Amino acid sequence: MAGTLTGGLRDRMILESVLQFIKSDLSARGWFDTGRQHGPITVVDEYPDDQEVALNTLAISYGPTMQERAEMGSKAELHRQTIYVDFYAESDALGRHVIGDIYDNLAKNVLIPVYDYSLATPVQDFSVEVVDDSLEKSKPSSTNPWQRHWYILSFIIEDNR
Repeated sequence: MAGTLTGGLRDRMILESVLQFIKSDLSARGWFDTGRQHGPITVVDEYPDDQEVALNTLAISYGPTMQERAEMGSKAELHRQTIYVDFYAESDALGRHVIGDIYDNLAKNVLIPVYDYSLATPVQDFSVEVVDDSLEKSKPSSTNPWQRHWYILSFIIEDNR
């Protein structure tokens, strides 16, 4: 089915699979366990518009897409997509730790399986690759109090279509 998936459906499957990939790793590391000293972590696919963002919210969103023909005369294309992981943490220590764990997971697992979550039993359809040396952690330098514990991780994925 991977060859027939194009456009928005394929992009949505990739974003949802990246979200689930990150959630699964954070869960395995115990970030969602009860009894931890920090408030609960919420993972969303994008920050809601026109709403105040709650502490310890982690959001995943797309940046610009770059595409190029894979070879002369081919209909195949190589799509590169920037993914942003934003974490609005309750403290610097928590922000650094969570973003550091996500960074570590993506640095070790360069292939992210893409599943069709619309099925009752999701199946892997294809994979996307994290581009070497594209992982970048940052913290906006701002004096705004609402950005004091905001951490960003960005990386580029490659999708051969």
